[in-house]
Amino acid sequence: MVDFVAYAEDCVLSGRVRLSADRMTDLLNQHEEVNLVDVMVQRLRDSRALEATEVLVRREEILFVHAAGPRGEAARRRRTLLHPLAMQLGPYQVRGYLHALPGSPPLVSIRSRDPMVPLTDAWIEYDDGSLHHRHHVGAIVVNRDHIDWIAPARDGEMEIHDPFGRSCEGPLAEGQLG
Repeated sequence: MVDFVAYAEDCVLSGRVRLSADRMTDLLNQHEEVNLVDVMVQRLRDSRALEATEVLVRREEILFVHAAGPRGEAARRRRTLLHPLAMQLGPYQVRGYLHALPGSPPLVSIRSRDPMVPLTDAWIEYDDGSLHHRHHVGAIVVNRDHIDWIAPARDGEMEIHDPFGRSCEGPLAEGQLG
């Protein structure tokens, strides 16, 4: 069982999921739905929190997920280039690094993959009805089918700063490349 934090259009779900694959990315790409246990649902509209023992979440409802769990087999890893990207998924602004094979443009790489695509050193920003959130979340897995827009970013733009020019603090969750 590993921690699972998923961002949907109208809420953030956190709980635990049985990792029945080598990596979180593999789990999400292999299954149309995942079963969460010990779930907290934080609604974005009014910040209300609801608890549930178990929730079945369909992949099509997920915009992105924190990439928790192991990195997978070392033998499967290949040399990649990092591409800094900025994107919008529903109410969330996301920045992170896409790992793509040398010679593969980042947008082509995203389109040629399974629907759930990992990003590393990611930042998210969103409003929940009462607060504005900015968090460094380590690695995430985005649902490419929910990307509203995507653009290359410069390395200097990867860290999201507050309106007063201070760097945002603290990881919400440190993950590995899922």
